[in-house]
Parts: sequence; structure tokens; C-alpha cells
Amino acid sequence: MTVPDTRAHDTAVLDPDRITELTGGPAGDARADEALRRLTAALDREARLTPAGRAVTAESLVAALRTRRQAEALAAADPGLRGSPPRAPLFVTGPLRSGTTLLHSLLATLPGTRAPKLWELMAPADPAPDAQLVERARRYVNEYYRAAPAFRAIHPLAADEPEECHRLTGTTFADDIYALRHRVPSYAGWLAGQERRWVFEQHRLLLNCLLRRGEHDAVPVLKGPSHLWHLDALGAVYPDARVVRLHRPPATALASVCSLTRVVRGARSDQVDPEEIGAYWFDHLATALDATHPAGEDGVNGLAVLDVRYSDLIADPVAVVAGIAAFAGLDFGAPQTAAIRSRLAERPQHRHGVHTYTLEDFGLERPAVDARFARYTADFGL
Repeated sequence: MTVPDTRAHDTAVLDPDRITELTGGPAGDARADEALRRLTAALDREARLTPAGRAVTAESLVAALRTRRQAEALAAADPGLRGSPPRAPLFVTGPLRSGTTLLHSLLATLPGTRAPKLWELMAPADPAPDAQLVERARRYVNEYYRAAPAFRAIHPLAADEPEECHRLTGTTFADDIYALRHRVPSYAGWLAGQERRWVFEQHRLLLNCLLRRGEHDAVPVLKGPSHLWHLDALGAVYPDARVVRLHRPPATALASVCSLTRVVRGARSDQVDPEEIGAYWFDHLATALDATHPAGEDGVNGLAVLDVRYSDLIADPVAVVAGIAAFAGLDFGAPQTAAIRSRLAERPQHRHGVHTYTLEDFGLERPAVDARFARYTADFGL
């Protein structure tokens, strides 16, 4: 389906009625419709978007709604897509900037796993040829790097590499990724009070749509730092899932995610307030870490959870992945060790530049941060 160029309507594209018009109708779920209304209102009034930023942001919302409609069409023909995937997924999560990208990349080397790539996550239910979807994702990456050159050193993107599954939950318009990308305080406040089971039900539908492309017997390996905030909802939808939680000293992770947020928001706005970013992430991280305690023998609320320290991952990635393979029931031996070492050699740290950041850049002070997260730090030996 050809979608009209929303750039021609940059004064109105953040109107939810216009977005639904461009995709042929509403989301089909009152909760998603409400989330879209809340999100577009905040983007319009609070995000301080540039004209180009408004157009690109609107295009992303159109694409998300189009994906929902494509998935609904597939599910109408095959209701089984709303059920559990063929194999229970393995999820990687943890505070943002805690090493989840590195670990996800290494787990993707294990035989018997299926780590969805960026192009698949951007179009999980799109009937277009794969080559066309890959090229679309490549154009997206190139455009993003033009808008935010510093992003490459922080979080490298590639169309054919594994990527975060917020691109599935984001199609509900009720996902934390939007408050990272944009200054939307009213939306973030509303979202904090919403239950998320239905969001993960949409995630499951889109994952099943994506898995139709092949490798049905493989274990899906998915990565989403924001899942740390919503393990109850994840577990309700994926009760047999296994979850790996990464842990890094909060002061370091906090400074890094603030820097990431400043770069991401700067791609669409020329009015970015670092201290506002610092205050948002300080409070938001506290919400997750206050509720995070070491997993017991029964996991976390019945969900199988394995805790891993970032320092251990960096010191001995092979040993950490071997432990996760045992946790997830995956084979591990000499070939897997060689594959991990090869992946590490191909993708050395800082290959696109060094990411530098400090808490003070965002109005935060190390003693206050350390004191706020002292219990969490002690519990996980950080």
C-alpha cells in the first residue's frame, strides 16, 4: 500500500485522525487508539520538534499503525498467530546501557536461536519481498545517522543485525521508547499508570508474524531494556519465557542513557534540556530498580530469571554465554566458543568512536545517585 507523503502536511501530521486516515482506519483497539491520542498530543505540544522532526516522527507513527493493520489481517486469516510461539523466547533485559546489546549479539551466534534483525522488526507482518524490506531498513539507518551522527558510537545499527524488540511493542503507542526519543512529560506520566499485558500480547502477535518467515524450531532471542519495568506483564503473556537481567553500576548506566537520550532527542528537536533528561531518568530508573531484587530459586514471580553482572560479561563473555546457554537449555561447546570469539573480534568496542558522558552533564551528582541506589548496588554486588 502506498502511503501519501506526510511531509506535505507538517502542520497537521501529529493529528491522530490524520494518521489513521493515512493507514485506512484506526488501530482497532481502544487502548491503542487512546495511547495514540495521548502520544500525538504530547508530541505536538511538548516535544519541541523541528519541522523535519515532525514529519519524520509522523511517518514513524504511520508505519507503526500500518504494521498493526497488517498483523490484524494475518491474524484474521490465521487465528493461531495470537497464541504462543513455537518455542518459548529468551529475553535479555536490564537497565538501559547495561550491556544488553553486546550480550544479545553474542547469544545470536548460538545454534538453535533466532534473534530477529532490524529489518524484520521494522516490518514483521509486511508482505513485501524481503530484499525490499532490507533496503528500506538500510535507508532508515542512513537517515538516522545523518540526523544524529553521534548515535553510531553509542548504539550501532545495521539492517541485517539483531535489534531491540521495542519496535514490536511500540506499535501499541504505549511504550517507554517514545519518552526516550522525545520530550513528552504528559504522555510519560499517563503511561506510567497503564497496565501492559495487552502491549505484550501485541508483541506476541507480531513475533509470530515475524517467525512465519522461517526457523520455526529455533528459540527466539529478544532484547528490550524497557522490559525490566514490566516483567509482570511479560510473564503473564510469555509464562514459559526465560529472562536474563543484566546489572551495571547505576551511576554509569544512568549517565550513559542520559547521553543517549540527548543524542536521540536532538535528531528531531533543536531544544533539548540535559537537566530535564537527567531528572527524568533518575526517577524512571528508580522505579525499576526499587522493584528489582536478586532472583530466587523460583525466579521472579514464577518467571525464570538469571541475573548477570556487566562486569562479568566484559571479563569473560564466553563463560557468561555458556551459563546462559545452560539456563536456556541450549547446546554449548568448542564451536560456540569459537563463534563468540569471532563475533567479538569482528565488532570491537569503540569501533565507531568513544562514547563519553558524565552525570554532571545532566544536573546529577555521583554521591546522590550512589546513595539513591545503594540497596540495589549492594544486592547485586556492583
